[in-house]
Amino acid sequence: MRDRIDATILKSSASVQEVIDFALKVDAGRFRALATYPFFYLYMQGLDLRVKKVGVVDFPYGVSPVNVKVKEALLCKELRLDEIDYVVNIAAFKSFPGYARQEALSITSAFPGTVKAIVEVPLLTEDELSRLVEELRGSGVSFLKTSTGLYRPVTPEDVRKLRKISKGDFLIKASGGIRDSKTAKKLIEAGADVLGTSTPFNF
Repeated sequence: MRDRIDATILKSSASVQEVIDFALKVDAGRFRALATYPFFYLYMQGLDLRVKKVGVVDFPYGVSPVNVKVKEALLCKELRLDEIDYVVNIAAFKSFPGYARQEALSITSAFPGTVKAIVEVPLLTEDELSRLVEELRGSGVSFLKTSTGLYRPVTPEDVRKLRKISKGDFLIKASGGIRDSKTAKKLIEAGADVLGTSTPFNF
């Protein structure tokens, strides 16, 4: 199961040394990826990490203007990260048709690696989610990520809903409150390709 897990450390209270220690343990544990803020990768440039490196962009609220997100994506490129998880600007999506597509195109143009869009399923109706997925289709985004985990834990129904709406055009990452193997297995059975968790050593 570890080959499906993005081991995540996103505590703003964590010290640089705590994140480095976590990263080394994740690398030794053969997880799919390490996910944290770009800031911490500035201090990990000398580490020989084999695990994929994921940077989060505009986490957790996603309300920064596009140019700010692009600068953060460019930093992730400069740091030679493999992937980014960016939070879609839900407020802008609800306010301006086409905004989410232009945002995605700007970010994928700036960053050459894998891009995951965090779509915040708990904040959207099924119709809104369908429209958002349509805007993201063909934008260069590879994954739809269920949520930041800020609002509630992810459910198998969230994953099934995204899987159905995306029609196979995206991979699915489930995230938020995944703390044990039983929950993880249910999410994988529902169609999750990747899991994000801040308690990876439970697996």
